[in-house]
Amino acid sequence: MNKGAKIFLLVVILVILTIVMSVFLIHKFKVFSANKKAEETIIVGDNEEIKDLEPIEQKEINYEDTIGTLTIPDILLDNAPIKEGTKLSILSDAIGHFTSTSLYVGNVGLASHNGGESGDFFRNLNKIKIGSEIYYQTNYGIRRYVVKDIKIIDETDWSLLESTEDNRITLITCVKGQDNKRLCVQAVESEKNMINNQ
Repeated sequence: MNKGAKIFLLVVILVILTIVMSVFLIHKFKVFSANKKAEETIIVGDNEEIKDLEPIEQKEINYEDTIGTLTIPDILLDNAPIKEGTKLSILSDAIGHFTSTSLYVGNVGLASHNGGESGDFFRNLNKIKIGSEIYYQTNYGIRRYVVKDIKIIDETDWSLLESTEDNRITLITCVKGQDNKRLCVQAVESEKNMINNQ
């Protein structure tokens, strides 16, 4: 290889590295900005005007009602709408809430698509990390959760949606290329919330 070809190859490699680093840094900046915005604008805590949340919460919600929003800065999900139920018609334009799970106190179960033309709010859920923060906003208040567990489960395994004594959120979506598997992310309420709750 002559000197001119070596210089050309070196320039090409440098251009490719510059592009890759630029894309990486832009993405990191977006994630950083999303986290900073969430920290500055989302006020975590219970709605103190509402007492005895558990007895009243399920009675007042009807199927397909909008129940809140979900924000996950690390995957650039911002105020995604959540509706009661998990029918395909609901999942086409919102995150669905499993009706068998709590709406606010205990284990909140949510589902969404991760591919397709509409309703793919969990398209980047496979990029979430342990320690990522999740903000769940309802009329009852706003909870901040921290991701503690990420696993692949069988499509028939509903055990992670069972009631819990702690406040947690369970997110479920399909696994691309594995029809009988689901990606399950569980996050537990952050200690930062305790300032307002105790």
